[in-house]
Amino acid sequence: MKRNDPPASLKLITAAINAALYAGLGALWVFFPITVFGVRLWPQVFVPAVFAVLFGPWTGGVGAAIGIFIGDVLYGHHDAVLSLLVGVPSNFVGFFVLGSLMRKHRSPWVDRILLVVSLLIPIGLAGYGVFIVAGVSSSGFVIGLIGLLAVVTIVGMQVLNHKWARFEVAASIGLGLGSGIIGLGIVAYSSLFALPAVLGLGTKALPTTFIYATTAFTYLSEIPFLILLTPPIVSACRSAFPSLRFNQE
Repeated sequence: MKRNDPPASLKLITAAINAALYAGLGALWVFFPITVFGVRLWPQVFVPAVFAVLFGPWTGGVGAAIGIFIGDVLYGHHDAVLSLLVGVPSNFVGFFVLGSLMRKHRSPWVDRILLVVSLLIPIGLAGYGVFIVAGVSSSGFVIGLIGLLAVVTIVGMQVLNHKWARFEVAASIGLGLGSGIIGLGIVAYSSLFALPAVLGLGTKALPTTFIYATTAFTYLSEIPFLILLTPPIVSACRSAFPSLRFNQE
């Protein structure tokens, strides 16, 4: 076990708490959704991110995977197979990568490459959402604003050499990977099985162009809460419980 690793028992307990909070908060926003000009947001995404930063990638990834499965089956689309094939792996990969990128020491040139990737993701997805899907409309304005917020936050943290600069990069890349898995997964699933009616996507196979649309919607509905809520919550937790600082670099 590495010096800054939490013990296995703590990983198990915190993964369970992570899953419970993720699923529990998700239920609140399912029944009381936050929608801005037709763009439905997903605030509870900060929960597994907080656990990934505090307790490491396994706690963040496993807790997110279990939490999304519980949510999907109990109050989501109610399709356990779809959740296991798409929701579970996307959440595990997204938050495992986020936690891993936060912990590993890298050379400066690798950090620069990751920074570029973290910026290209919101720029590309927001651009697609505005110019291809939403156009000049209120929804297009919100999508463009969210993409701009992500870019400005990532760049601003780098310019200020802020202690959370690495997190913003990790969050964008982790969420981008998870969102891409959802986009690919839903389209692939629709070619084999009928999608749940609650999704409102019909019962026929979705076109491949839907991969990009789903990826963009997933990323843009979650990134504001990931990059804005996680750092202050993690800082508050570490201030209240100094023992949680074991995972700091």
